[in-house]
Amino acid sequence: MKKIVFLLISCLFLTWACNDEYIMPPHPGRMIKQFRLEQGQIGEAVISRTAGKNRVVVTVGKTVNLKAVTPLITISDKATISPGSGQVVDVSATKTIEYTVTAESGQVEIWEVVFVVFDPAAIDYASYTIKNVAAAKYLQVAGNIKFTEKYRNNQKIDLFPAGSEGVADIWQKWKLVYKLTENNIRYYEMMNLHSGKLLTSPGTAGGAELLQLSEKAVPGGDQLWEIREKSAQGAYSFINKGNGMAISYIASVGSNPKVIQETVSTDSKQQWNLSPIAEESYRDDKVVTFFERNLPSQGSVAFDQGTSIPLSDGRVLWITQDAWDGVSLRDGNVFDCNHFFSYNNSVMIQPSKTDWDPAHTPNMTIANSAHNRPKQVFNNQPGTTWSWPGLGVQIGNDVWVQCGEGKDLNATNQSLYKLNEVAGNQWSAVRFTPEGMSNQVAVSYSTGMVKSNDGYIYSFGTSGTGITTTNVFVARFPQSDPMKWTFWDGSKWADRPTNATEARVSPGMANVSVSYWKGKYVMMNMTQGFFCDNSVREIYMSYSDSPTGPFTTPKKVYDIVEYFKGSYARYYTPAIHPEFDNGRNELLLTYCLNVTGCDLSWCENGGMDPYYYRVKGLRVPASMIFPQ
Repeated sequence: MKKIVFLLISCLFLTWACNDEYIMPPHPGRMIKQFRLEQGQIGEAVISRTAGKNRVVVTVGKTVNLKAVTPLITISDKATISPGSGQVVDVSATKTIEYTVTAESGQVEIWEVVFVVFDPAAIDYASYTIKNVAAAKYLQVAGNIKFTEKYRNNQKIDLFPAGSEGVADIWQKWKLVYKLTENNIRYYEMMNLHSGKLLTSPGTAGGAELLQLSEKAVPGGDQLWEIREKSAQGAYSFINKGNGMAISYIASVGSNPKVIQETVSTDSKQQWNLSPIAEESYRDDKVVTFFERNLPSQGSVAFDQGTSIPLSDGRVLWITQDAWDGVSLRDGNVFDCNHFFSYNNSVMIQPSKTDWDPAHTPNMTIANSAHNRPKQVFNNQPGTTWSWPGLGVQIGNDVWVQCGEGKDLNATNQSLYKLNEVAGNQWSAVRFTPEGMSNQVAVSYSTGMVKSNDGYIYSFGTSGTGITTTNVFVARFPQSDPMKWTFWDGSKWADRPTNATEARVSPGMANVSVSYWKGKYVMMNMTQGFFCDNSVREIYMSYSDSPTGPFTTPKKVYDIVEYFKGSYARYYTPAIHPEFDNGRNELLLTYCLNVTGCDLSWCENGGMDPYYYRVKGLRVPASMIFPQ
């Protein structure tokens, strides 16, 4: 009976519901989705919303009349915009205009639209896609991405359509970098964002294919290009300084059109559309090449960490974990398949922040090696099998470095080392065990070490909460007493560490590093990269005004594109290096590869390629981290 009554009531309710027309609430959308000028625009508009500020950047040609431009604007459904789409506006005075977008709900957003006049004679440093007028395809680095070919020197250049949904892939994006003016002609390097290498002419032969190469120590004409404006709006040609030939292409049966050099002409194959794009992170090839140490005399040549400690005299110490020595290299710059790494850690001494010649950076040595490994600076302790140093700072003449210790893959302790220069490349290394920091492994203080102006050193650590997540904690000690550690417990500095959630300064991803840049504590997060099937391979950045947080919501700044034999390469050990200022308002980040988590042998043709056990570097524009 109860069932019958229930069904009758249900039917009555459904009948009532169907007869009563539901009224949707007013739509809250107030976005500018697309912005395009009726004529004169170059490339796509860059639309951004950062920290509550809405911005549209539109690039226009030099001949556009800014007193009368006609924007065609797409906005959120049921919203209105003022001035209206299609309405002629005068932006000549300030090259900016504000649009008000009002949602159906009545909510309002102000959008600032900035007009940038594109002038090749005024470019100093900016990113573009470069599309051939005749072929309607993009300039890109050729090669198989799953076999690291697009990262290699001497890789050829070809043409290809944009990637998924019409969006250019990173190997189809280029940065124009002004280098010099000669005879009133401005010359540029053309750097690929994926590889960080430069578009290069192979010589003087007409019809020769262009390729990419690392920047040469002394810039040559083969890597310098003139940008010539054509009569068609937004069309340009690129002329090599060394040979005077233009970039063109030739069709290729069964493959992509090949990019070549040929005598300058009016052929549309030599004309290219430059489309400005938003600044984004790119591979720092100079840093990557620095770690391609291929001489037996160079000591550490491959390793799975690369943190850095700037010294007061301009030198930089690079701290590694498990490292291969150059004596293990054989012909072809590979390791024998039956060899293993040489020592559990090492320190390299870079002579200056601007000297990226690996031959100039020797290994630090110690005189009291417990294992007859003078290049292993941090001795393994009795009953352990490894010592893995993390971050450090210089205080006066002393360098203090955190060091994790353990057996197999299990951490057993952590310590604090003091390094002091003795003579030449020989240093002393003395181990200490500060109370609270040592004799516990619940929080590993290997994530960051910041020397603050308040007289303290802030040491950041993590505690795992899952395979892909961590919590981030902070401790501190006076610069005058590195043995006196205290630990943030969520409300005060305590005598003992805790990994309780309320004590964390931020949640973290699988891989975390913390440093200090531009007056902020900056945090680098990387997704889990240790296993074979982690298809999300990304780097995020956040920041805080205080070492105790809170940190902002992490912003994605880079996709890690690293493969090994067609499968995902393993990556980890993130690090931030604010001391390496390239003058471009860009932050240097690094991570390391460790072959792969997939069931694939490192050994190939009797050798192991050290590329897959080396540091990789990238630059992140400040605009991708902080509000603009």
